[in-house]
Amino acid sequence: MVPSLRRRLLWILLPVTVVIWVLAAVASYYDTHRELDNLLDAHLAQTGRALLEMSRHEALEQKLLSDFAGTGEVIDENIWDHELTLSKAILLQVWVNNSFLALRTKNAPLTPLTKQNAGFSEIRLHDKQWRLYAIQSDDNSIRVLVGEQKTFRHELVLKLMLQLLIPLLLSLPLLFFGVWASVAQSLAPLQRLAERLMRRKPNELRPIDDDRVPREVRPLTQALNRLVKQMRAAFDSERRFTSDAAHELRTPLAALKTHAEIALQAQDPEEQQQAVRQVVRGVNRATRLVEQLLTLARLDPDSGLTKVRPLDLFISAEAVISDEAPLAMEKNIEISLSATRGKFIDGNPDSINVLVRNLVDNAIRYTPEHGIVEIVIERDEKTHEIVLCVDDSGPGIPPEDREQVFKRFYRRLGTKPSGSGLGLSIVNRIADLHGARMSLQTAPLGGLRVEVRFPASAGTTHNKSSQQRA
Repeated sequence: MVPSLRRRLLWILLPVTVVIWVLAAVASYYDTHRELDNLLDAHLAQTGRALLEMSRHEALEQKLLSDFAGTGEVIDENIWDHELTLSKAILLQVWVNNSFLALRTKNAPLTPLTKQNAGFSEIRLHDKQWRLYAIQSDDNSIRVLVGEQKTFRHELVLKLMLQLLIPLLLSLPLLFFGVWASVAQSLAPLQRLAERLMRRKPNELRPIDDDRVPREVRPLTQALNRLVKQMRAAFDSERRFTSDAAHELRTPLAALKTHAEIALQAQDPEEQQQAVRQVVRGVNRATRLVEQLLTLARLDPDSGLTKVRPLDLFISAEAVISDEAPLAMEKNIEISLSATRGKFIDGNPDSINVLVRNLVDNAIRYTPEHGIVEIVIERDEKTHEIVLCVDDSGPGIPPEDREQVFKRFYRRLGTKPSGSGLGLSIVNRIADLHGARMSLQTAPLGGLRVEVRFPASAGTTHNKSSQQRA
C-alpha cells in the first residue's frame, strides 16, 4: 500500500531536519572550540606579556640584574602563591638570564617547561596536555613561560555547547510540531480539492475551478478538467447515440409487429406467406441495423487502435468481395477488383474489413440491377499513399449532400434502398482512427466514388525503397 503524501513528507522532512540540526551542532562545536582556542591563546599571550613586564619591574627593584646576578638568590616564590594556586590548570615560570628560576607556580617543575624562547607550543606534564606560551625580554635577560591545561579548554567548550544545545534540544518537539503543521497546511488545498470532488454528483461534469489551487496542483486539475471534458463529450455522444438508435429501431420493430399481426390474422395462405416474408425481411433489416449500431458503439470510445499490424489491403478486399458476391448476384451486378498484392497499410484487420465491407455493401445496395461495382486499389507514387476506390453505377450523391451523409442516421429524401444511415459514418470513423483521408466524388461509371487514402505501411515502404536501390 502506498503511504499517504503527508506521512511521506514527514518521513523525509523530520530526518532531514534532525540531520541538519546535528550537523549544525557539530559545526557549532568545532567553530566554538576554534574561536575559544584563539581567545584563550590571546589571553595566554597577554598574561605572558603582563608577567614579563611585572618580572622586569620586580627584578629592577631587587637589582637582580646587577646586585644578585650569579648569587643564586631568587624572588620569593610566595609573592603570587595565593592567586596562582586558585587554579591548578595554570603553569608559570620566570627565568632570569636563562640560568636560574626566579618565579614559578607550585605545580611547575624546576626545569624549563620548553626550550622554545617565544611563541606557542604544547607539552605533556603530570599525564595532562598543556598549552604553553613563551616570551622573553628584548635583551633576553628574562623569559616567561605561561601554560594552561587543555582539559580546561575542552570542559569550557562543553559547558558552552551544553548551554547552547539544551535550549535547542528542548525546542526539537516544537520544531517537529512546526514541520507537521507546515506539511498539513501545505496539503490543505489538496484536501479541500478532494472534498470538493467528493461532494460532486456523478452526472456533474463541469470543469474544476483552479483559481484558488496552488501552482503545483494545477497540472493535476488541468488533467482532471481534460478528463471531465472527454467524459462529458462521451456522455453527450452516448445520449445522442441512444436517442437516435431508439428512434431508428422504433420503425422496424413497429413494422415487424404489424407484419406479424397480419400473418396471425390472415385467412388466406398466400396472404399469410406474404406477411411472413415481410417479417423475415424486417428481421434482416433490423439485424443489419443492430450490427451497425454495435459496430459504431464499439468504435466511438476508441481513442486509438489496438493490434495494429501491416496488412495487405488487396487480401481484405478480396475476402469482402467473396462474402458480398451472393448479394451482387441477386441483383445481377457485375463486381470486379482491380488491384495486385503488396498494397500494405498499418491497421487493425477487423476494422479494415468492416470499412471495406460497408463500402462494398453500400455500393451494391444503391446500384440498380444489372449495374457495375468496381473496387480499385493502387499506390499514389507522389504521396506514397495506398488509395482504395469503390465506384458504382448507381444514382450517386449530389455535391451539396456529401458532407451530410457522414452524419449518423442521415438518409437523403427519396432514397429507395432500405438502410440506417450508419454505413458511411462507420467508414469515416474507422478512416479517422487509421489516419486516412476519405472523400466522395463522382465515379466514371456515373454513380458515386468513395476514395479512402491510407498512409502506406512504414515497414513495407522502407523495404521497397531498399529493394529499388539494390
